[in-house]
Amino acid sequence: MEIFDEALNLLNSGNFSQVISLISNFLDENPQYKTIDYYHFSNPIEEILFDVYIGKIEEVKILDLGENLDEIYHVYSIAFGGIGDIENAEKYLKIANQINPVSCPVLMRLCEHYQAKNEENKIRDFALDIMKYTYERELLISSYFKLADYYYHTNQEMELYEHLLSFYIHVRTWENMEDVSEDMKYLEEHDVQVGFNPEVLQILIYLIDVHTKQGLESTAAYFKNIFGEMIEFTNSLNELR
Repeated sequence: MEIFDEALNLLNSGNFSQVISLISNFLDENPQYKTIDYYHFSNPIEEILFDVYIGKIEEVKILDLGENLDEIYHVYSIAFGGIGDIENAEKYLKIANQINPVSCPVLMRLCEHYQAKNEENKIRDFALDIMKYTYERELLISSYFKLADYYYHTNQEMELYEHLLSFYIHVRTWENMEDVSEDMKYLEEHDVQVGFNPEVLQILIYLIDVHTKQGLESTAAYFKNIFGEMIEFTNSLNELR
């Protein structure tokens, strides 16, 4: 069993101290992973997103490992939070974000961390980055609530807050959708992305094509499944415009 899977199983069972011990031992045995001078990504989607939005992938140090180090540090952070060690929870969450700055689960956890600390003024950029990078519907939807929470707690642009919250409720419940077009129009007029980033859809099309041509049907199917879920949501929103 890989270290991440073992740590996740322990985490899901509430064994926070065991998670901390397991990952601490892993890092002690692999001290090179403690010096954060590298990046590590969960899949090619994230590698391309990094290349498009942050830095040239060929110019940075990428670790090719069986273990996803950003996810390991992410779980490490959650475990520290589980025992009430907020300082280390934040420390290792920031490391996870440093290793993989386009990881939306990590960005969402950062939003939740600062909400719990009543520091909502710090979550705006994280929420916008989730909208930009995500290929998961649930994370996209939740990002609108996080952005709304930022505006509410900083007492800024309350009309924008109201439209963000309304849009979030509509797409979360998918009820009274005849009213959502006004929210969508307002958000777009105020430079808030509505729906998935088209760039991410294009990345999926590219990856499907590449892996299909290489005869890697199972990998292509993985990306097709992600693309299909994204397109279904996109088409549903477009019908409401």
